[in-house]
Amino acid sequence: MIQVDETVKVLTNQSGEPVRFSWRNGSYQVTSRPERWYSRKPWWLEASRAQRGIGAQVLEVEMWRITASKGINSPNQFELVHSQADDGWQLVRIFG
Repeated sequence: MIQVDETVKVLTNQSGEPVRFSWRNGSYQVTSRPERWYSRKPWWLEASRAQRGIGAQVLEVEMWRITASKGINSPNQFELVHSQADDGWQLVRIFG
């Protein structure tokens, strides 16, 4: 597993699932159905304390695990984080 923390451009389908993404001047095609889940945001890195009563949208981030390939290369698994606040995407891990 490789830890990454870089912004990527993601193309999604009508359901909001990633179908293609661009990273480091390469274009990756998603080759299987993406898996989505929600994870806790590391709020302790951004603030000394989370305010009582704030909603899940502040403490949780949308995560996606996808299998994708670049051209004729064999596919790898990638984990992406989607920020719904600004519609931004981050590549956080590469497996394989």
